[in-house]
Amino acid sequence: MNLTFLSKTDKELNSMRDWHNSIGKQVRQEIKRRNLCSYSDGTLHRISKATVETESRVGTVTIVGAK
Repeated sequence: MNLTFLSKTDKELNSMRDWHNSIGKQVRQEIKRRNLCSYSDGTLHRISKATVETESRVGTVTIVGAK
């Protein structure tokens, strides 16, 4: 196991994953290892939560069946 990839960020590893040599293979193995143990340093995927505000229906009158 090459310990040099442990200090790399997810973003750096992602940029090296397409290399077609032994370093690229080790990078892909490190990415797979990180995914299996659910490790992420947060540099690659940003998680954002979207909030949707709805208008309050308290105090409104709805007439059903009116013509």
